[in-house]
Amino acid sequence: MPEDSNFDEIFNTLPGQRTPETPPEDRLRREVHSRAPGGRGKTVFAMFSVVILLLSGGGVWWVWSEYGERVVNYFAAEPTVDFEGGGAPPTIDVIVAPGDIGETVAQKLADAGVTASFESVYDLLLEDATITFQPGTYRLLTSMSAESALTALRDSDNRVQVSFVVPEGLVMQQALEIISEQASLPLEDLVEAVSEPAVYGIDSPSGSLEGYLFPATYNFEPGVTADEIVARMVDEMKSRLAQAGVAESDWHRVLTMAGLVQKEARLTDDFYKAARVFYNRLDVGMALQSDATVTYWTGLYDGVSTSDADRADTDNPYNTYVFPGLPPGPISLPGDIAIDAAVNPALGDWLYFVSVDLRTGETVFSDTYAQHLVAVDQWLSWCRESEENGAYC
Repeated sequence: MPEDSNFDEIFNTLPGQRTPETPPEDRLRREVHSRAPGGRGKTVFAMFSVVILLLSGGGVWWVWSEYGERVVNYFAAEPTVDFEGGGAPPTIDVIVAPGDIGETVAQKLADAGVTASFESVYDLLLEDATITFQPGTYRLLTSMSAESALTALRDSDNRVQVSFVVPEGLVMQQALEIISEQASLPLEDLVEAVSEPAVYGIDSPSGSLEGYLFPATYNFEPGVTADEIVARMVDEMKSRLAQAGVAESDWHRVLTMAGLVQKEARLTDDFYKAARVFYNRLDVGMALQSDATVTYWTGLYDGVSTSDADRADTDNPYNTYVFPGLPPGPISLPGDIAIDAAVNPALGDWLYFVSVDLRTGETVFSDTYAQHLVAVDQWLSWCRESEENGAYC
């Protein structure tokens, strides 16, 4: 049997009191503290040791009576290393992937230096099974306490995303410029990404993806490529067309009409009326005579009027003053309302419309040309009312 002094040396020295483990260099300046762990595995092992001692004979019973409590403490009291406080710079991005479980997240935090140890986070997760995470990239400080790290990881303000907004009615070139600026991607990469519609399953007679990128707010993970952005926007447009009941064989026709309506109308009801005007004209063989199609080709996307020369230009394939039928393809990126209007136009006999208040978008729809001329005079009078109005004209 060992001498009493040997037992004292063994069991009076707990793991935390032994020669400490040298911390990594990058943690030498961090404030670290220890807290009691769950210790369930070590406690079980200690109890198992107790049973062995009890079964080993009377002599061992004396050992247990003298040192048993310290045996349990020896195995059960190993501390969990944790940082204190909410952390400090530098920051680091931690990715929570779809399907990551708590154990995986705890390990990622420890490996990244956000937390002091895997156990400090995992113990908290075991204590609270309601803690969940949303997949994404999160920007966190380093040297955070486990509790602070878990709180920060569930705060959406710490999520890092590439975000941009593409408004309805823009042409594709304008949309690409917005994406380039807001997503910090080279414009040439985006232009290259839209150069081949077939890559995205689009058979565009015009050879362009114009109209096929759905205008909306988009969020992507850091590192997204131009191709991935374009693919997402095209897929979103396909989804919206499917929801509107548009067959793939009708995509181009519907988007061409929707893009036209999106440019010409401003008020919700007018989308459906404008669509009806264009369908009525197509039915009777009238030219659509849309200034918006003319300016699409000239690049004056925001113009509301055209010159005599522009309207007579036969080199402009989008000139609906000289070419009958729909233009070769969409002239803007239409939203849900424009798509719905192209599919479900209002009922009416209108053949003409003109906006009589370019500030509010108020529009007059007419069945006859004589009625239309009266509305045009109303518009011209509005333009002459003030310099402010005239600036719109």
